[in-house]
Amino acid sequence: MTDAALTVPESQSFPLRVAELNIGAGSWPCPEDKLGRDKEIENLSPVLLNAQAPLVFALDAPWGGGKTTFIKLWRHYLAHESQQKVSLYLNAWESDFSEDPLLALLSTFDTLFAAVDDQSTAKKAWENAKKCGPGLLKSTAIAATKAATFGGLDLDKEYEKLVAEITGGLTGSLIDSFNIQKATLARFKEQISIALDALPDHQQNLIIFVDELDRCRPTYAIEVLERIKHLFDIDRVVFVLAINRDQLSKSLQGVYGPNFDGLHYLKRFIDLDYQLRVSDITAYVDAKFSLLDIQSTFTNISARNGNEERIIVRDMTAWLASRFSYQPRDVDQFITRLRLILRSIQTNHKVEPAVLVSMLFLRGQNSDLYYRFQDDTTCVNLVIQFLAGGEIQNISLPRGFGWYMGCLIRSCCDDHTDSLPEGVSEFWVDQFEALEEDAPQKGEIRRLVQMSTNITDTWDLSEIRKTAFSRIELVGQIDVSA
Repeated sequence: MTDAALTVPESQSFPLRVAELNIGAGSWPCPEDKLGRDKEIENLSPVLLNAQAPLVFALDAPWGGGKTTFIKLWRHYLAHESQQKVSLYLNAWESDFSEDPLLALLSTFDTLFAAVDDQSTAKKAWENAKKCGPGLLKSTAIAATKAATFGGLDLDKEYEKLVAEITGGLTGSLIDSFNIQKATLARFKEQISIALDALPDHQQNLIIFVDELDRCRPTYAIEVLERIKHLFDIDRVVFVLAINRDQLSKSLQGVYGPNFDGLHYLKRFIDLDYQLRVSDITAYVDAKFSLLDIQSTFTNISARNGNEERIIVRDMTAWLASRFSYQPRDVDQFITRLRLILRSIQTNHKVEPAVLVSMLFLRGQNSDLYYRFQDDTTCVNLVIQFLAGGEIQNISLPRGFGWYMGCLIRSCCDDHTDSLPEGVSEFWVDQFEALEEDAPQKGEIRRLVQMSTNITDTWDLSEIRKTAFSRIELVGQIDVSA
């Protein structure tokens, strides 16, 4: 195992979080897109830009499935295609402290008109639409807004006249109040429709991306959906909602009760539902392994086998990530933990990458077996079978599996007797002999047997395993949630 052990180099500090992609600059396709999303975005764009609107389009993917990155790439494409398109973005989670999401929605729209000529019809229409806002806000939100602006949101004279005509002076009447709101809503939509003339001549629809909706308070998420459906069902307006539909429907049950049909409820607000395709997690892991500090660590592997060990550990990490259905955000957290561990190991200590990565996965997916293995290395074969996903003869093993799992077995060697726990090697010999001669697993199991029956290392194998456990436990106390 000396050909796989490494000494972690000293280096400069590194950011704890995995850096966000620099999507805002550059050409299309975006060089930062490691998952090949460009064709998917190019195919979706004309559908929404030319669809009959109003339209609400749900971009559905699990937590950490890459929805935010997809939206950023999508906006980048719209801004960089041959005929640039205007789009808007709202992070709903960042605004769920407010009483009414209408304020956040209006603020988002306001960015569209920042550079529009003040004397243009579109700009004047937008200003009129904003003046309708107080009539549509919740009463508590109105009070807060007026307090903050010292009453600066008073209606213009034309609108005051409209209100007076409707109420006939009976301001205390609930029916009159309803009529005021109804007229206000009609005027609001009318003015928004006129304001959309600010869009480029070649752009039919305005796409508004609403992100992180499923992270909001359930009551706020409901408010956002209701505001979009009732106030912004306007020609030429398309909303793209980034959600985890199943999770959001379960959150709604927290508001309406466990028997509430959240999925059916969401259908009231969503016209089209699009399942974001599953990411190529192998490509994603490959991109993350290219981080400078991880690369520099792996380049310290003995030149005896050159770059091979680094590639095997990277590929096995990708295989295990797929095995446990990791999403891109899960990979980000895993890589952050790995980097923290590598940085915590002193330069005069050795670490076995295969053991380290295996134990990180094991702790996250089966903590009981992880702690059992920590105290009792005789269960190493159970660990391997769990990581592999079952009995070896029923699994398609990736290239490098034998070397990788062989490293894990060798870390169980007793340094006083230079031997493995009883029965460990024999188990794999039996597995090898039981396989058909042409079985695809034969080569990898042969390699595993060779590594587990030929212990010739001169350095402390158990110490390497103990170092991995201690550093994993250290990082396990740190919350690296993204």
